[in-house]
Amino acid sequence: MPLVKRLSALAVVAGLAVMAGCGTAPAGQPSSPSARPTSSTSAPSSGPSAPGSSVPSPGGGKPAPSSPAPSPSRACAAAGTYLTAVRTGQHAGFDRVAFEFSGGLPAYAASVVKTVYSDTKGDVVPLAGQVLLRVVFRGATTWCPESAARTYAGPHVLTPYYPRLLVVSTAGDFEQVLSFGMGLAAPGPYRMYALTGPDRVVLDVSHVALGRFPGIWDITNWQQYWKSQYAWDNGHQPWLSNPAMVVEAWSRSRWHTTPVVRQVGAGTFQVTEPDGRVDTVSGMRPVTVPGPWVITKIAYGAAPNGT
Repeated sequence: MPLVKRLSALAVVAGLAVMAGCGTAPAGQPSSPSARPTSSTSAPSSGPSAPGSSVPSPGGGKPAPSSPAPSPSRACAAAGTYLTAVRTGQHAGFDRVAFEFSGGLPAYAASVVKTVYSDTKGDVVPLAGQVLLRVVFRGATTWCPESAARTYAGPHVLTPYYPRLLVVSTAGDFEQVLSFGMGLAAPGPYRMYALTGPDRVVLDVSHVALGRFPGIWDITNWQQYWKSQYAWDNGHQPWLSNPAMVVEAWSRSRWHTTPVVRQVGAGTFQVTEPDGRVDTVSGMRPVTVPGPWVITKIAYGAAPNGT
């Protein structure tokens, strides 16, 4: 072989060896393994925002990841953002609800409202608590046109009755707008933000002190009260909001006879027992919104013969 051709062949072989020794990562992928995705129950990086406020999503609520990650399997083959799960959890100092999505993150916002209405019927969405939140996701749905099925089929109401987060209820899925209602035990801070791996929007509500529950009969703690209030909001046991009927129910539970109940003051009643003694029963509504009335004090009267 001529000398020039031999030198050219050696140069090609050397070049291939150098390229094999260097190596490169495919475009758009990290050259080293990425960190484990954040868990859906991980604590927020900072505390909740100021009382009664939430942090709207910047730029439609779509954070820019530091390095691209492999795309998870989509809940729907059609392009779009789809809700796939709603989860709640109780943590030290706060309660959490997480909304998980497939196909990216939607724009999101939360606001305190007097009443949560369903979209599009306009019906009142029953919720327990003293403070109501309306949560809205724009550019998202649960309806997959490819499979003609829901990517999230429920449950439509979650009732964890945590210290502050009481009820989460669906309120609408119309024209790429998803809405939810939340019932909170009391006013206080909350924070809304996005997480990835998987994509989800999280709302954390800080615990607040409610004080000792005042009820001493039938409903004796806050969790029992919220359950009763939610049932009452849904039309069950409407008499719970009538003080005279609550006192009558208490007296019937003692003697199984028709009592004589007389109101003697605001929230105060006298009940005549079968043997003639007169008890004084007092109560109140322990919340700032409509709901059940509870007995807080009972003073038993002396028997007519002094025994």
